[in-house]
Amino acid sequence: MPTDPPIRAPDASSDRARVLWSNSVAQLIGVVCARLSRAAGILLMARALGPDGFGQLATGLAGYEMLRVIGEAGLDTRLIRLAAQDPGGAQLAARQTIWLKFRLYAVATLAGALLAFSTGGRNGTALLGALSVGLVGVALTGSSQAIATARLDARGLIPYQAVAGLVFFVVVTALARLIGTPVAGAIAVGLGDTAAGAIMFAYTRIPLPPWRTSVSSQADWTALKEAIPIGAIGILGTAYARLGVAALAIFWGTVAVAQYGVSYRVVEIFLLASSAVSGSAYAVTSRIDSNEGVEGTRLLLNDVLKRVAPPTLLISTVVVAGAPLLPILFGASYAPAVATTRVLAWALPVMFVNGLLTAHLYGRGRFRTVLGIAVLNLVVNGAALTVFLQISGPPGAAMAVVCTECGNTFLQSRAAGLGPKSWSIWVAGISLIAGFAMFGIAIHA
Repeated sequence: MPTDPPIRAPDASSDRARVLWSNSVAQLIGVVCARLSRAAGILLMARALGPDGFGQLATGLAGYEMLRVIGEAGLDTRLIRLAAQDPGGAQLAARQTIWLKFRLYAVATLAGALLAFSTGGRNGTALLGALSVGLVGVALTGSSQAIATARLDARGLIPYQAVAGLVFFVVVTALARLIGTPVAGAIAVGLGDTAAGAIMFAYTRIPLPPWRTSVSSQADWTALKEAIPIGAIGILGTAYARLGVAALAIFWGTVAVAQYGVSYRVVEIFLLASSAVSGSAYAVTSRIDSNEGVEGTRLLLNDVLKRVAPPTLLISTVVVAGAPLLPILFGASYAPAVATTRVLAWALPVMFVNGLLTAHLYGRGRFRTVLGIAVLNLVVNGAALTVFLQISGPPGAAMAVVCTECGNTFLQSRAAGLGPKSWSIWVAGISLIAGFAMFGIAIHA
């Protein structure tokens, strides 16, 4: 099994920055290979199904995402920290994590199917059931990425991500075009995730855990107890992100969900770099925290924020300028998504910054602090949706995201000990002003 790449002189800022950025670049390449193909497959499906059919699928995908986060329960984030600080115990920790996730996903799927039947009837249950086929692959993919992140070996993961992304794209586009129904699209996503997960897991060179495992229930409970705050953060974060989808589905209908869904998928593409940098930052911060303490981790955070703040603001400007291309790419029926995309574009910089701030706090082991902030985020998002959805549909949901992410930046910056003149606060202020400007244009257009 591959060994951890050494980090020379952990107290030397130039060396740790070199490791972080070189691994981030490699991780970004791999994430682009995997996620871009996924986003492309789902967006092509949006064109094939049309606004109404894709709106149904987008609602199912929101539930699928909740199942993914609930079943993951923060275990992969825990695995990164364990494997980064104790490479020798990584294999055992990975096997325990995967086995535990398999069981959690089984329980979550059953509960999700019952909830889907009570709210969406047979059609909702069929959509969620078809998507749930992919949860085994999701479990394998998550733990494989966790091992690569802990090893700071993003370069070695790239070939597996490229093949997995290609396989997902082929499966999704082929089945969606052949059958052309929301349930067929859900089956395609589930099968694509399963195939991609099997390919990704080949990277780890770790045997799958046996159905009868030697890991005791006490050890399982210990792992869960350590991961519960992280899992709760993921659940709350996903709930807040999908709260707008649920509100749109109830008050504005599935066509509004489709318009918002297309905008969110487009914006999500530009967050690939965020996950790459924050993943590497988390692994490096965990190592620095055990050697240098808070001051070393804060120096690293300041350096990263200074480098990423200007490019993220520039990317948002590019997304706003390019939004009119959406009807050309996906059909004239998606013209209303232009205004939504322009508002949501200004959530990009703060989402990027928040990923780095969360990675910093995670690396210092401050999981409960992030959990408290996540609770406040959900409350803020609910309040913002109450206000903005009365004014406008999808653009209102997008504005609620901008407000929530800016508030999240302020709270996490305070928790990290950053001052009012820090890069993160500047990014939040600019994003909030620009988001309100785009929202004002959207509702008066």
